[in-house]
Amino acid sequence: MSARSLVPWVGALLVAVATCGLVLAFSSETALVEEALALREGMQVADVGAGDGDWAERLAEKVGPAGHVYATEITDEDVQEIARRAERGGLGNLTAVLGTATDTGLVDGCCEAILLRMVYHHFTDPAPMRASLRRALRPGGRLAVIDLRPQDWGDLPRVPNRGGHGIREEDLVAEMTSDGFEVVARYEEWAGSHVRYCVVFRRGDDPSATGGSR
Repeated sequence: MSARSLVPWVGALLVAVATCGLVLAFSSETALVEEALALREGMQVADVGAGDGDWAERLAEKVGPAGHVYATEITDEDVQEIARRAERGGLGNLTAVLGTATDTGLVDGCCEAILLRMVYHHFTDPAPMRASLRRALRPGGRLAVIDLRPQDWGDLPRVPNRGGHGIREEDLVAEMTSDGFEVVARYEEWAGSHVRYCVVFRRGDDPSATGGSR
């Protein structure tokens, strides 16, 4: 076989290896998310700041027909796209919800677990969002916040600068615990990344933590 004829085979092999690595990475993080949220069939879960709905779809498949997933976004276009995704996937247990920059749009007490993946550091007014998250969670419910340590990417439009793009883990914990959340677990290197981390919180029972501190 000539060197020229080998080129397509080598190219195909490289693509396969890269794709396999990507699939394994997704699979690994999916398992971590399931662990962090203690997911099981029949649960009521929310993906706040769901983007295109990819993770919401995975959650919906995990909780099954007896469970339900609420995927929130703050633009009509994103909400409509998530709804179309749910329809294409035949996921009757996935509902797209329109929120705002200060409110999840979720009904009080609707969730046993909430996922915030690469979202918290985008909050321009996090106190009312924390209060909304707390209201949406049932007592003892879990909230997994996956975020990144501040990176020097320059100032980005509509993204708060907290010493860079991201939020320090200790700042996240201080803000969340000030509003009635308790730390359940920490993942210092999330899915093999030195930049990303995850802190799992639980809604505490302090009845005074209802409005969010500023």
